[in-house]
Amino acid sequence: MQRKLMFLPLMLGLATLYGCANSNDYDRQAKNQFVTEFFALVENVEKVRFKSYVGEGMAVGAVDGLLNSSRGNRDDMIAGAIVGAFFGGLLTAVFEGSTTGYEYQLQAVDGDIVNVIVDKKAADEGDCVIVRVAGDVRISKIPIDLCIEAAKEYPQI
Repeated sequence: MQRKLMFLPLMLGLATLYGCANSNDYDRQAKNQFVTEFFALVENVEKVRFKSYVGEGMAVGAVDGLLNSSRGNRDDMIAGAIVGAFFGGLLTAVFEGSTTGYEYQLQAVDGDIVNVIVDKKAADEGDCVIVRVAGDVRISKIPIDLCIEAAKEYPQI
């Protein structure tokens, strides 16, 4: 019986890893969405910062720590507020992840200028990219030949 119980954590670990390995799956929010793809050249890339809620997390943690220590003396309440603020800010930062993103100015092969904001840097200025818009935006660097070939459909450019 104990031998069977030894394999339970192993099986749970493998199941967890299998779930993480299937990262090409679509989110449920992607169903019933309009999907389009187009080729573009990267005109400009700028780093942007997303709003962070760490300050609010620290405030909530401080109030919680203060209230949980309210039966002690004044020093206990201050210490509770400080520890609560630290852990509230830390947990908020962990769940938020990176607050850095990138704004791309793209020139589509049909001549349109498009701006998109994404969370990961996928390409640099002058690169050819394929842009997939389906509820969220994904940019992937591709060979320049594909952009040149796609641009042949638009002789006015």
